[in-house]
Amino acid sequence: MRGSYKILTVRGISLHIHWTFLLLIGWVLLVNATAGNNIEQISWSVLFLLAVFVCVTLHEFGHALMAARFGIQAKEIVLLPIGGIASIEKFPDTPRQELAISIAGPLVNLVIAGLLWLFIPNMSLIAREPHMTIMHGHDFLYNLRIVNIALAVFNLIPAFPMDGGRILRALLGFKLNYIQATTIAATVGKIIAILFIIAGIVFINPFLPIIGVFIIFSAGAEEYYLRLKSLVKGIKLNEVLMYDYNSLQANMTVQEASNILNSNHSKYFILMDGINPVGAINRMEIIKALADMNYTESLKNLVKEKLEYLNGDKEIDTVLENLARNDERIFPVMDNSHFIGVVNLNHIIEYLLLNKINTKEYPRIRSLAGLLH
Repeated sequence: MRGSYKILTVRGISLHIHWTFLLLIGWVLLVNATAGNNIEQISWSVLFLLAVFVCVTLHEFGHALMAARFGIQAKEIVLLPIGGIASIEKFPDTPRQELAISIAGPLVNLVIAGLLWLFIPNMSLIAREPHMTIMHGHDFLYNLRIVNIALAVFNLIPAFPMDGGRILRALLGFKLNYIQATTIAATVGKIIAILFIIAGIVFINPFLPIIGVFIIFSAGAEEYYLRLKSLVKGIKLNEVLMYDYNSLQANMTVQEASNILNSNHSKYFILMDGINPVGAINRMEIIKALADMNYTESLKNLVKEKLEYLNGDKEIDTVLENLARNDERIFPVMDNSHFIGVVNLNHIIEYLLLNKINTKEYPRIRSLAGLLH
């Protein structure tokens, strides 16, 4: 995800934190400062926030580890102010798999709540003495347990991208196809999102509208992705190749590349070592190097993303998630070890528009193209 930074890697899963997470810490500090709390109280508040996000991380690892049991690899976990997102390499093959993967996260939170209960056995579930707060640390574990129960319940709300939305789709998927199940689940989620936004306005809670907007966009993205996946099913990458790609030599300097950029306005370039692709680079990375006066730097040293080679015999739907992460990024396609062309998501949409113009699928493709652009 753009704007996220890698913290560590656990069992091949990279943990990232989004820069907006810092806004949440800033908000906690601001609330405490406004309330006149001292350094000790502020420290307890920040520590509690970090503890909550450790629980959120464990929640996401619950999804990832359950997915691994079905042979589905999780690539990364991103921590956001409203929670975490675990990205897996593909959709589950069956509703049963999605149901198990989706419910694993809330179960982790309930297990954490149960373990915390062992350290506070004499406390009731919700009754507390009103003068005790997390700012003093007196009921740190108690409140952390309550938060884990709340996380489990909140994530079971049937709205994408929360677990409840995926559980709803999985249950619907036992009777309907996945496109129909996703459409129904996405619609339910959007209705709930609107209620979140209204509740946020009525109760003057800024987080509820943010969550509502996030749900609306996420539900739309999920539906878009699955519709596109159904449209490209059976089409191989070598059927949609682009041969008029733009390339630069990897050992070319930034200064040399700038002369080409003046007359070529492509956003992405394939970096070549002779006839072999060795990287892909965004033109803005070259422009930034120029601004930093790194004129003699070779382009291969500017590459930030590891090059992903795609097999021309693969069907598009098997690599669609890679393509969908950035609709303009170009990927080299190989036939055995030979470079045969490039693909990107924009071109695949254009291919569908050109080749299905007189079919009943054409209106659906046009609507997807409109969303993309």
